[in-house]
Amino acid sequence: MYSYEITSTPLSPHSPVLYGILVRERQGDGWVTVAAAAPFSADRRAVSRLAETCTRLQLPPEHLADAAAAFFAWFSTLRGGHDQ
Repeated sequence: MYSYEITSTPLSPHSPVLYGILVRERQGDGWVTVAAAAPFSADRRAVSRLAETCTRLQLPPEHLADAAAAFFAWFSTLRGGHDQ
């Protein structure tokens, strides 16, 4: 079982926080980090939606980069081409 979780990284005190995704896999009695997508968007809500969707669909971690690229290409079109 996989759990996709949002992560955040402030680049500097005066820049926006960027969000990425951490993938954990259930192993035995605990969770082990198996993949991560470096912070790639300042839109916390959108990244959170992507992480929730990946968890619900149990996306294999090796497809995370493709899923993130496709999601934000689609999301950008909804916002008129402006990534938030």
